[in-house]
Amino acid sequence: MSFTNLINNLIANASLLLVGLYIISRVTKLGFTTKLPIRRQVTISFLLAGLSILITLHGVLWNAQADFQYGFVPLIIAALYFGMPGIRITYVSSILVLPFILSETLLLITFLDYTLAAGGAIVYMHLRERIEPTRDIRIVNAISLVFISVLSMLNFNNYDHSTTYFLSLIAFVLIGYSAGFVLHIVYGGMRKMQRSERLITKYKEAAFTDALTGLGNRRRFDEEMKRVDEEVFTSPQDVALLLLDIDHFKSINDTYGHDAGDAILIELGHRLAETARADDMVCRNGGEEFSVLLADCNLSQGFVIGKRYLRQISETPFPLPDGSSVDLTVSIGVASTSEAKVVTSTQLIKKADVGLYVAKRSGRNRLGKWSELKAN
Repeated sequence: MSFTNLINNLIANASLLLVGLYIISRVTKLGFTTKLPIRRQVTISFLLAGLSILITLHGVLWNAQADFQYGFVPLIIAALYFGMPGIRITYVSSILVLPFILSETLLLITFLDYTLAAGGAIVYMHLRERIEPTRDIRIVNAISLVFISVLSMLNFNNYDHSTTYFLSLIAFVLIGYSAGFVLHIVYGGMRKMQRSERLITKYKEAAFTDALTGLGNRRRFDEEMKRVDEEVFTSPQDVALLLLDIDHFKSINDTYGHDAGDAILIELGHRLAETARADDMVCRNGGEEFSVLLADCNLSQGFVIGKRYLRQISETPFPLPDGSSVDLTVSIGVASTSEAKVVTSTQLIKKADVGLYVAKRSGRNRLGKWSELKAN
């Protein structure tokens, strides 16, 4: 084999490594992290072992005694990301398969290469207080390349063409180090992307979440109303809206203090969310006003669910921070897209708000709907 072909094959072997790691990371949804569940760590470790075996199968043979390939790099990654369990699985799985795919001479060489890489990663982990895999991959890879090169040179007398062998060995080290450097850059970039995505998701959730109760806030409610306009009014599905307001909440704050008022709001939010179905949306619209958007629900069904809320709230006292409790009631306004005069989300909100006013004026602790305003 000419020196040019050797270089081309080494580059192909390194490319196989990079492509394989990229595919594994995508299949596992960028899952290389030290905080994965143990079952997922085991799965990825086995995948890394399979990649190591595949790379070894496509190693670059020279003079039937030198096997230049980068199958040891997945072992390093398993060690740095998943610790001792990861390196055990990847190393043992690879070693058990190697006798079936390599000749006796190459098996010994490859076994020593893998052992040096795995041992180097383990020692490195013990010396470091905190492992940063995206950076340490490059470092441990470089250390492993040096040890493997030294081991290979100990057998130098068995090679006929010393110049070609040394050039091949130098190319092996340079290309291997370059592959480790690329991994450092790629995985570092991927982790930064993950962190950015998590931060964006966190900020989005915060923007749509009420800080006190953990329910949706007014912005979430408005977004749901936009969805109602876009989807509900153009489909046979109906929704019902409950607007809830705590009765005499100001007097509760004045009597028991604002800490007690906050505790009541939190407890009420918990009860509303606990009773809601999976497709319902519970929000704190502001102050002591809450809303429940009932999916696939007409007006009469909304009244049934509203009465259930009234009972659950009024029949069980609300605990206060000082250990005492207080009885509480709410008034609820009900409206639904099943009503003929409700054709926009704005009308839905307005009708429910009028229903809430009717419930308040009719004595509180009850449900009201907008059509009852004229009757009263």
